Amino acid sequence: MALPAILTNAKPAAATWRALGLLAILLIVLFVFSGRVSMVQVMDNARQAAPLGLIALGQALILLMGRLDLSVGATAGLANVVLAASFAGNMDNMATALAITVFFGLLVGLANGILVVVLRIPAFLATLATSLVIAGAILVYTGGSPGGSIPAGFRVITEGWLFGILPWSVVIWTACSLILLVFVHYSLKGRKMLLSGANARAAQRNGIAADRMVIFSFVLASFMATLGGILLSSITGMASIGIADTYTVDSIAAAVIGGALFSGGVFLPAGVAAGSLILFFLQSLLYVLSLPPAARFVLQGSIIVIALALSNFKKDR
Repeated sequence: MALPAILTNAKPAAATWRALGLLAILLIVLFVFSGRVSMVQVMDNARQAAPLGLIALGQALILLMGRLDLSVGATAGLANVVLAASFAGNMDNMATALAITVFFGLLVGLANGILVVVLRIPAFLATLATSLVIAGAILVYTGGSPGGSIPAGFRVITEGWLFGILPWSVVIWTACSLILLVFVHYSLKGRKMLLSGANARAAQRNGIAADRMVIFSFVLASFMATLGGILLSSITGMASIGIADTYTVDSIAAAVIGGALFSGGVFLPAGVAAGSLILFFLQSLLYVLSLPPAARFVLQGSIIVIALALSNFKKDR
């Protein structure tokens, strides 16, 4: 497809605008109560939100196929433990550490895809089982005390800034979002995924191997979760058991706030990014308002309800 055609068709969906609107409202509320919201604050929150943003992109790919992945948090946690152990604090081990980490991540995605497609296990049960296996394997491997560390040279991907304006982690997040946007909406395989997610039977009648698309989506989602785990490791500088456990629920929330549908057939990277940022700015708002951490779940649930209500209202009209 020619570049002008891509640019013409690359208009944000209504759900993306709603997510961006909610993000703008949240920033305004934060400004009113804190007295200031600087660009440095916004970028710093975006830097910290990048791991969730990447994991949520993977979750959105699974939702695109009309399924759910409950193993993305465990996969990111696995990446954290494996990367730290493989690095062992030595920058010379970078290529090996990244290769091993990505390999295990892809293996998780392949296992999920096989469980769902070949064994016909419902996706949420299959991925829940996978997450438990990963958690158990990590405990056995580490003995409850993960070792290794991330060298300072590697941590530049989350601590460094491009021209002092954009954090490198935000650059990586943006690049992945754009690549997936172009792939899903403008490549032949991506369009097959969209059709398979919207209507698997229709896809099969048109000669599309819908099952292969499902397996591919799980592999791709696990790869994104692994990238998220790598960025998270760069932020913390060390391995920690259960470090990404909350990211499973948060990734679903971010994708849904961004316009993803449980029925499948929709992939909106910009909306997912807005949803991820909303969840992180909520934490800043809670701090400013001196509210307990439990209030985050109330606000998070309320925002999801608002996003879904606005979506349903738009459909009814």
